Amino acid sequence: MKRIQLLLCGLFLIAMIAGCTPRRESGSTANQQTDALIPKTKYGYQQERVDQLAKFVSTSLIKPTGVLSQNQTGGDSDFLLSESAGLWLIYLAQSGKNAQFRAVYRQTVKNFDSNSLLMYRLQLAPKRRSKVNATLDDLRVIRALSLYAAQNHDDRYQEKAARRFADLKRKVGRAGQLRDFYDSHSHQVSSLTSLAYYDLLTLKIFETQQAYSRQLQLVQQGYLGSQFPLYAANYDWSRKQYSRQPLNTSEALLTLLHLAEVKHLRTESLQWLSHRVTSRTLYNRYQVSGAVSNREESAANYAIAARIFAVTKHPRLYQLAMNHVWRFQIQDRRSKIWGGLGDANQSVSYAFNDLQALIAAGY
Repeated sequence: MKRIQLLLCGLFLIAMIAGCTPRRESGSTANQQTDALIPKTKYGYQQERVDQLAKFVSTSLIKPTGVLSQNQTGGDSDFLLSESAGLWLIYLAQSGKNAQFRAVYRQTVKNFDSNSLLMYRLQLAPKRRSKVNATLDDLRVIRALSLYAAQNHDDRYQEKAARRFADLKRKVGRAGQLRDFYDSHSHQVSSLTSLAYYDLLTLKIFETQQAYSRQLQLVQQGYLGSQFPLYAANYDWSRKQYSRQPLNTSEALLTLLHLAEVKHLRTESLQWLSHRVTSRTLYNRYQVSGAVSNREESAANYAIAARIFAVTKHPRLYQLAMNHVWRFQIQDRRSKIWGGLGDANQSVSYAFNDLQALIAAGY
């Protein structure tokens, strides 16, 4: 009887110890949290064009020093951007190129990290790092780390992402909202929050529910109206008002993408975008009235549109948007930028266009 009592006491103590120990999330639970970062669709096609673009990027933009912002170097173009590094990391994680992802992440930290923030630009000659970050660029890298962690069930990289987010919020966060940048020289933050900078799906993973809800609300309240169903460029905290400045279409579309990823994209916004892509009138710049202020087009805009259509499960529109992306691809094998997206006459291809297209092709 005494032996049974001792056994029961032992079991009780074990149960108490287990109950008091902080519970570590299982790999499956952690993966469920970040699973939404993995594209669910299989709409991509025209694999030959994708392969040509990937080859161009790998040979012309990826260097031992990092990811070039454009294919030409020398003078003002001899620099690296954290924007390009973040997009490249998302593509590598999305594509399952694990060893390359780890190497590029280490190089990204070496190039841009300053007290756990990623400065937005690194000049190569002479080597000089900028003094400010760009919050969206930090969030892209954090997203890439989480995507890699989800794809590989690797808690270590999710922990890296969590630490980076905590450091980012400590620097650019004010009253639960994130500002555009932190100046490491003056130790000041921007007075602006660009709505495109709120990668809501990433914020939803790391923020408290209360903070995330307030951030989502800040974006939603920037809606310009049914006549032009896009969102203001930014919110000015010093003036307590949304901007009326013209919209850069790439940023305006990123705002729509981020809303779509958390299932808060308005039907009116999706219809507006569908009409622009169908009629091939997705221009580079608009007034807040909806008037066009720059009638040029870009591959990146159509690529971001394709991602929105994939997230909202519209395969025909996705493929139409990607067809517009491929209009920008150089098919002349004699060109220096064969396979890239750009201007054949100037022989220039920009990483933002190329990398957005590679990411979109993976949906």
